[in-house]
Amino acid sequence: MFQNPSATETSPPGALTLRFAFAGDVSEVIQAHFERDAKQATLSRKFKLYYRLRRWIPIPLRQLLQRGRNQRIDVPRDWFLPTAFAKDFRSTALRQADAEVIHPWPDGYQMATCLTHDIETKTGLGLVDRLAALEESLGFRSSWNFVPHKYAIDQGLLADLRNRGHEICVHGYNHDGRLFESKRTFTARSVAINQAMLDFGSKGFRSPMVHRNLNWMQMLDADYDASCFDIDPFQAMPGGIGSVWPFIAGKLVEMPYTMPQDHTLLVTLAETTPRIWIEKLTFLRQLSGMALMITHPDYLDTSASLKIYQDFLIHLTEQEDCWRASPLQIVDWWRLRDAMRIDVDNQSNPIHGPGSDRARMTSFSSLLTD
Repeated sequence: MFQNPSATETSPPGALTLRFAFAGDVSEVIQAHFERDAKQATLSRKFKLYYRLRRWIPIPLRQLLQRGRNQRIDVPRDWFLPTAFAKDFRSTALRQADAEVIHPWPDGYQMATCLTHDIETKTGLGLVDRLAALEESLGFRSSWNFVPHKYAIDQGLLADLRNRGHEICVHGYNHDGRLFESKRTFTARSVAINQAMLDFGSKGFRSPMVHRNLNWMQMLDADYDASCFDIDPFQAMPGGIGSVWPFIAGKLVEMPYTMPQDHTLLVTLAETTPRIWIEKLTFLRQLSGMALMITHPDYLDTSASLKIYQDFLIHLTEQEDCWRASPLQIVDWWRLRDAMRIDVDNQSNPIHGPGSDRARMTSFSSLLTD
């Protein structure tokens, strides 16, 4: 008897088809948190007005306003941990502790990590090569999300990054905060976004300011989107899906970021060490999750900030149970895993499908305690 390791497809009339990391009651927990985020992911009238005026506000003043707003937000000490989701997930998973599932990650890894960068300004564009060289010196490759209609982009730079093993992705339209102002606006801009994806040779997309509507994003000629997050109380669109694994949303693999953004840590909170990143990595390991980072050349622009990032990368190199993968590597694996089937009657070879030689069975009790 064959079973699908992913959740039963969720597809009410007109809704997005969703498949999560695990089936059964656990899938319902993940879906409930996702639906809560989908309802909350709207812009307030204040933010809509701000984005209409934003082009006339000098960048230093914008950053001052953002920093002031973020510092006024009252958050708990562990604001970067999706504790409500983890509690719901654990309690449900442990009720079926012995249920066998396909481990989220291939090749014996306990968790996965993925580095991504958003290039917001022309200044940040000039710092890309320095940041890429730092990562390469430690054995990392990452994805770089460029804004196609804000600054001039040298195709030679994109080709050079690709040749060095990095990935090129599209970061919205022009980073003015108005992409999701209305479906009409999104539809009109999606034509230019899709052309940029073709020009850049990109398969991935991330929305500026991580604004999101996964239904509208089905218009994009992308294999994956990376605009959701597990928890981040500092974003203009509040919420957080809680889940720390990729999931299937319509035609896209959704890749939520799960590590606090560099702007929050280094600018808003003035952190001087990578301690919060390290603490979050430990938390994610306990859930066999994905540590997906968003950093910006625009904010890793000093020797001090770059040193904090470097120290964290060095810490990552010491995590032998962590799969250091690009977004596309994770997306390709996730589609393979999603298509695998479990033969519950075949104890010697229970997983079937392409890539099954890289997969392994586990139980929820093992998944949460490995």
